[in-house]
Amino acid sequence: MLTTPAPGPVTLSRRFAPDATVSGGNILSMLAAMGPFRRRGEQILQENGITDVQVEGWYPLAAYVTALQAIGSKMGPNTLSQIGRQIPNHVPLPPGIDTFEKVLASFGMAFDMNHRGAEPGAITYKMASARTATITTGTPYPCDFDRGVIVGFFQKLLSTRVTVEAMEGCPCKARGGETCTYAVTLPLM
Repeated sequence: MLTTPAPGPVTLSRRFAPDATVSGGNILSMLAAMGPFRRRGEQILQENGITDVQVEGWYPLAAYVTALQAIGSKMGPNTLSQIGRQIPNHVPLPPGIDTFEKVLASFGMAFDMNHRGAEPGAITYKMASARTATITTGTPYPCDFDRGVIVGFFQKLLSTRVTVEAMEGCPCKARGGETCTYAVTLPLM
């Protein structure tokens, strides 16, 4: 059987300190999303130096990103997207989020609440209309993971599904860019 080798350790972009950390809640979200494959997720984390994850703990961001990339290469993009969708179910979120624009604004706040050693502004948004916007993510996470997080936030906070599509002609982390930009559309109610 032919397998893709796991990526090597990640070098975080200039936006992140080399010793940047991620909350245990983020990592536990990944494990919860893996369902029956949780043990495999724990093994991949352990291979990257992350063990005994506690919700209140803080863990090396570069090691977590490397683990997510390994999961993506071994289990596919749908697994990364599903993991991303689970994030809002396991991490602290800003209170009072009840409109499309407030959800868009919450991404950057939630990222800052759950990461240390990152410059502010890793996630930004721009409203295009009452139902459409763009989100630009400068996180170190894989694109499929980021898309899943966006979908998960809207499901958790507004109980709705949104359409999330990569913007053509914009930088993409999968192609070596430091950011990805997504068009987000709220369905007609």
